[in-house]
Amino acid sequence: MSMYLPGGELQLLPSPQVTPQLVSAALRRAMRYGIFWRLAPEERALLFLARRLRCIKSPALKEAILKVLRKIWPEKARLFEAFTLGLQILRRKIIIALKIGAIKIALSLLNVNTALILQMGLSALNIPRMYRAI
Repeated sequence: MSMYLPGGELQLLPSPQVTPQLVSAALRRAMRYGIFWRLAPEERALLFLARRLRCIKSPALKEAILKVLRKIWPEKARLFEAFTLGLQILRRKIIIALKIGAIKIALSLLNVNTALILQMGLSALNIPRMYRAI
């Protein structure tokens, strides 16, 4: 998502990256804990093939890998979900700041570090669904 701000076009932080290194680590973890043999044959093939890629760009492939990752490594999958949710919250804050005319605040929100994004996402995930605004 990009926005027009005074001074040109600025990009927001990118979404979390599913890398072949992550897929390889998930595959090793699945083998180590015996989860590998409980996966469907398609999911096993997906892990073997995805670790051979240079980079994973396809949204459909990322979603399929994250679905398998939830079975193998739920903690890591929750961090990906929290980071994505944190980015959504950050985008919403920037849009609200731009609507009210607080351009300096919007620019400062663009320079937020990943730890704060993750913290916002984890705190939003821990709020009960009934109280969530997202």
